[in-house]
Amino acid sequence: MPVSDIHKKHLNTCKLVHRRRIADALVLLRQMIHDTGKEYLHERLHELQETYTQLLQHAFSGVEDPEREKIYNYLMRTILEIADQLKETHMMEKGSGQVYLLKKEWHQRKASEQIEAMQLLEDLTFDDELAVLLKDVQVGEAGDLADRGKALSDLFHIIWLADKYSEEENKLLETTCDADKLPWHDKALIVSALTLSLLRYFDVNKFMLLFRFVEKQQELVWERALIGLFLAFLKYNDRHRLYPALEEKSLALQSLPDIEAHIEAILVQFIKSRETEKVKRKWEQEIMPEIMKMRPKIEEKLDLDNIFNDPLEEEKNPDWETVFEDAPDLLNKLQELTEMQMDGMDVFISAFSRLKHFPFFREISNWFLPFYAENPEITPAVKDKDQGIDLSPLIEKLESTYFMCNSDKYSFCLNLAMVPDQQKSMMMNMLNAEMENISELEKDQDALSNLARTKSIFTQYFQDLYRFHKLHPWRADFEDVFEFDLDLYGVRFVNHLVSGDKTVRNIAEFLFDKHFYDDALRIFLSIIEHDTSNIELFEKIAFCYEKTGDISQAYAYYKKADLIETDRLWITRKMAWCAKMLNKWEEALRHYRQAEKQAPEDMRIQANIGQCLIHLERYEEALDYYFKVEVLAPENHKIRRPLAWCSFLLGKFDIARDYLERLLEKEPGNHYDLLNLGHVRWCQGAPMDAFKKYVQSIFAWKSIKDFEQTFNEDRKHLANHGIDDTDMDLMMDYLKLQVRSRQQK
Repeated sequence: MPVSDIHKKHLNTCKLVHRRRIADALVLLRQMIHDTGKEYLHERLHELQETYTQLLQHAFSGVEDPEREKIYNYLMRTILEIADQLKETHMMEKGSGQVYLLKKEWHQRKASEQIEAMQLLEDLTFDDELAVLLKDVQVGEAGDLADRGKALSDLFHIIWLADKYSEEENKLLETTCDADKLPWHDKALIVSALTLSLLRYFDVNKFMLLFRFVEKQQELVWERALIGLFLAFLKYNDRHRLYPALEEKSLALQSLPDIEAHIEAILVQFIKSRETEKVKRKWEQEIMPEIMKMRPKIEEKLDLDNIFNDPLEEEKNPDWETVFEDAPDLLNKLQELTEMQMDGMDVFISAFSRLKHFPFFREISNWFLPFYAENPEITPAVKDKDQGIDLSPLIEKLESTYFMCNSDKYSFCLNLAMVPDQQKSMMMNMLNAEMENISELEKDQDALSNLARTKSIFTQYFQDLYRFHKLHPWRADFEDVFEFDLDLYGVRFVNHLVSGDKTVRNIAEFLFDKHFYDDALRIFLSIIEHDTSNIELFEKIAFCYEKTGDISQAYAYYKKADLIETDRLWITRKMAWCAKMLNKWEEALRHYRQAEKQAPEDMRIQANIGQCLIHLERYEEALDYYFKVEVLAPENHKIRRPLAWCSFLLGKFDIARDYLERLLEKEPGNHYDLLNLGHVRWCQGAPMDAFKKYVQSIFAWKSIKDFEQTFNEDRKHLANHGIDDTDMDLMMDYLKLQVRSRQQK
């Protein structure tokens, strides 16, 4: 069975379960068992069907069953877990990609490798003598540490590539969390392996381990575990309610100090780390072109929307600029401190993306390895006894600073090894001074407070994750966490920990500010359910609808905002623009007339009124408005296009010809202007001159089909000025013969 088919059936099975269509899900699960050849699961499936049949019989027998919901949730959980198992087993047999190749290899080696790695973990956790020995090892004694690093790397793979942990493995990982002797950076690496494993394959025990690391509150470890939980619950939000233990653990986190502030910081950094440019491209390349396809052809012909280069209708309300004055914590002190270095899509990624080719980064675990000065991987770049070079003080300062993520710190140090020895001392002096400046700046801004330090750790870890998902050679084999949908009100884990209206509004504002309009819209709509008098909420909901392409809903909400406070110029313009986009030209004209009363000298409003009048075929009035714009902005040659068109329609051929000839001096290859000039010359009694202009238009257009379509749309206007239908047919045929003759030469 093709891999794509099993993926599709797995996805559909999960959707059916979450929609509580258990009977249909069981049918699809039977197909998956048959398709994958795992016939031994039929007996399990039969048990589920029997259980469900009994539940249904009890449900309609009139007998109260207090266990019904518990049994129903058990059925849902079991179907999902069997579907997961079938998909993963099939992927192991048929799937391609580096991750599955590696997983197959590790399964073959698992018995011996796992024993060795787990034994190391057990030794590190329980062996007092070994713990003391490791504590006393210095950077120069890299042999033992290198072996230890290899074992930890193996352990990372075992934790990451395991679908479910055995009871012994789970117990050992619990003990690892509690072990005081295990260094923080080893625990942090284990947390990353757990997170990667959970995102790859659902297992409630992996959640419970991450909760345990969070509850332990070991600095530089629990922060990573909390991010791991956040990402996992984004992915598996639909399963959250099916596991009472997850509900209980989520609620229990409410007792942790500053937990709401921490969740807010995670949400903010997650938002900043996502690709805002992608959202902008979606509007520019997908949504707006679809809207424009619905516009009448005259819009393109006269280029009415581009008379002015800066489309006013898309700007945000300037009154919104004060929105963060009441939320100073949203952009926290640490962000202000290192704004140029760490601002979501941080400035270093482009510089360091070219420094991920070192052998160090061939090992996946090293993309998640916290930076610490004793790591033997960076020893060659740090010390050279023969040359008398020792950059250890610099590396120690680098370890303690927050302005660079862990992955980039390793890139920087590994790149040092490529620097000639005579330059390293000079670099050390320069960088030491820079590090001193950063340290002083951090102190000045109180960046070492507990909350600020935690936020900086979140930032660093998100940046490490971002580099892995965007730069790793195997990134196509991983589900990109930064593409996860963020529904603040839909994620139960977040809901349990974020209860304050202010925090929710802050996140919505931040999403809005970063152009994630879909996400912001969902939150604004939820807020407005209990706050229906806030005009700014209606405005921002309308703006979100506008930017996501739902112009009809945008129009409706702009009108609601207008009901709360009428005659606000910004809202009036927005209503006019929406009406225009929806081809409601009478309504658009009414709104623009209202805007004209508030800003009588605004040329854009004048031009838009003229545009509405053209669509309403009130050409004489339109001409007056465009004349006014021409007087106010004589340097704007684009205004001549609608002036020429209106003049032509009104039979003012000399004026139309003058405008069109001046336009063609600026843009000699404009196919619409050439076409229109052909119309004018024909109506002036010069059909051969018209013929020549039409030929030029066709070759400028590079498509006789497009020319003919536009020509036919204009036939009614030519007829109004006395051109016979037969003459138009003959002209079109003459043009086709002439063009084909030229093309054959």
